[in-house]
Amino acid sequence: MLNQIPIEFNSDQDEFHQCNPSKSDSTATPSLFDNTISSKVLCSQLFEDHLNQDEDDEFESLNKQLQGVLLTDNYRPSLIQAFQTDMYKSSYLTHEKLTKNSRRMQQEYEQANNKEREYVFNTYIKNNIVNLSLDKYQHYILEKIIEIGPINFRNIILDQMFTFIKKLVTDLHACKVIQKGLEIMQLYSTESRSQYQKYINFILEENNFTRRLYTDKIGNQLYQKGLDVFEEQNLDQLLRIFDKYILNQNQYSLELSTDQYGCLLVNKIIDIYPKLIDSNTKSIANQIIMRTIQNSSCLIRRQYANYIIQQILEKGQEIHKRILLDNFLIKDFVSMSMDKYGSNVAEKAIVYAGQQWRQKLWEEEVSVSESSFRKLVNDQFANYPIQRLYEYLSIEYRNEFIALLNRLHDSHFLNHHGQIVLKFSLSNYNVKRFAQKVNSNESTKPTKQQEKNKQLQQIYDQKQKFSSNQMQYQQYLQQQQLMAQQYQWFQQQQQQQQQQQQFKSPIEFQQYQAMLLQQNMMMYQLQQQMISPQFQQSFQHQQQQFAFQQSLQHQDQGNQQVQNYYQQFQCFQQMSQNQQE
Repeated sequence: MLNQIPIEFNSDQDEFHQCNPSKSDSTATPSLFDNTISSKVLCSQLFEDHLNQDEDDEFESLNKQLQGVLLTDNYRPSLIQAFQTDMYKSSYLTHEKLTKNSRRMQQEYEQANNKEREYVFNTYIKNNIVNLSLDKYQHYILEKIIEIGPINFRNIILDQMFTFIKKLVTDLHACKVIQKGLEIMQLYSTESRSQYQKYINFILEENNFTRRLYTDKIGNQLYQKGLDVFEEQNLDQLLRIFDKYILNQNQYSLELSTDQYGCLLVNKIIDIYPKLIDSNTKSIANQIIMRTIQNSSCLIRRQYANYIIQQILEKGQEIHKRILLDNFLIKDFVSMSMDKYGSNVAEKAIVYAGQQWRQKLWEEEVSVSESSFRKLVNDQFANYPIQRLYEYLSIEYRNEFIALLNRLHDSHFLNHHGQIVLKFSLSNYNVKRFAQKVNSNESTKPTKQQEKNKQLQQIYDQKQKFSSNQMQYQQYLQQQQLMAQQYQWFQQQQQQQQQQQQFKSPIEFQQYQAMLLQQNMMMYQLQQQMISPQFQQSFQHQQQQFAFQQSLQHQDQGNQQVQNYYQQFQCFQQMSQNQQE
């Protein structure tokens, strides 16, 4: 039997009432329990003792019951213990302990073999999939099984979750499991073909329930994942569905662009537009983006729709940004900046527009008249875009900016917000544009792939440099050898000339050289006679086995003989010089 998990008492008084000897026919003296303060101390101490027990000790009896199974089937106790601790957790375990147990469970499952995974799945998971997907901590093990588990376990999980999909799709944790399933099924569509097709049909189906999911806080995430993973025909069909409800009149009066969560679908379409390959799919996405640009004057003043315009400025294609900035935002900059939500769009436009657009904005809209500049500076919302514009202006335009501010200040036309702009401009006159610096850092920040390529390039450059250094070193050695040979040849020529001068005729010099060669040959024959016959036989055997080594040895011996001849010749020359002296 399992050890009873300690249950939190409703009150200390109830526990004291149950433990009182007078109520339980005990012979103990009741005086100790008459004091309510001492009873509270004892009860709280008892509860703290239960809480301080380690979670591994709580399931000691379970481990004893499974000991026979673990020994016979060679399962690792740590794997079973991890699942026991998480599956039978009590209500008093803290968030840190539950998170630790969940991570431990995933790590143990990754390290387990197929037999252990099958035991864990059949024992703890198979009959409890829906409840696990709804749990804050245990849904991660389902994602791990879908990702790295056997194919049949993945299909069982996806099939059971699909039967309750209308309940699970609006739950935060279960929706994450479904999204992970979509991602894995798209990668291995042949292994889970029927399951993948069922989920596709559900996402592409149009009814009252699915239309509510478009604007649901959690269900909306499933359709965003669909935009990410779907390809070709399925993505084309999904975009056509959304096209009906984005800045288009429809019988359901559903507008995604102005909804708190529906606008996220429009942002996702803008995000995936560069990745689209199919021409039909890309044209539908382009139509949606162009409609948002044409209705930008309305969208920038909406609480949630303004994020769509900001998304185009940040991550949109250059052609869409140019149309939006040059044809719509620059004309509407003054009124847009004075709006609560439009001022955020105005700041993003200044940051991502470019230097030429900012100069044009300053010359044609902001500084065109003192009245427009005064309205922008003194407005509670417009003063923020104006400060941002000042950060990006050159010194020439900054001087004009401060001159206008001083003129308004002298005329007492600056209110509280205008005074803030004046202080900001004076204090940051010589300071580099902070926002531009941040943007340049973000744009130049390399990705992981770029860093990896950079490291590979550095290794390649080092190898090339090393090889080039080796080539240069070899060339240097060759040059030194040539110089040494030339020097030796020059010395030999000089020595020969000196020797010829010592002898009376060239015939005597040739006779002298022949005598030296004859002496050397006689010395070599004597050395060969001194070597034993056995050594000669072994030497001949080695010569037959290692012909290449023998040739090298002959070369070395020849070199040594030449050196010996040269040394003897030098000695003879010195002796002749001494005799002459």
